[in-house]
Amino acid sequence: MDRATEIRGKIFDALSDLEHSGVQIPVFDEFVNPNVTLPSVDGALSVYVVIQDQQELMSPIQTVCNPRFELDVTIRVVTTWGTVGSKKLCEDIGNEIMYKLKDDRGSSKITGIDKVTLVSARSLAESTSSNLAFSKIIILKFEKNGN
Repeated sequence: MDRATEIRGKIFDALSDLEHSGVQIPVFDEFVNPNVTLPSVDGALSVYVVIQDQQELMSPIQTVCNPRFELDVTIRVVTTWGTVGSKKLCEDIGNEIMYKLKDDRGSSKITGIDKVTLVSARSLAESTSSNLAFSKIIILKFEKNGN
């Protein structure tokens, strides 16, 4: 199996039970499925997670026994609101996602992945005359030994 496909599958498995305030949060691959009803959570009109971009590189640090790879994945938590909202919800869900994938020291909670490092995290606000959207964009580096 391709390493990128393997990592995405493991991320989906780790986030399959993602919920906030007792509500299941859907996780999508690249695009939101229009046939899935998006839940309302803590006042937000809709909440969902999208695994967006991925890149794979040979690690500059190699082992003697196996090749070592770095796979970066972008995870975006999106919350949409009426004309009043808060970015705190997407930030809280982003923290829950990071807790499911890694510990505070960067050790992976996913079997077969050695280390998970936060590359960057940022919050983004968007608005129209009738809606607000807040996103938490998280880029994580997954380090894997072997093919």
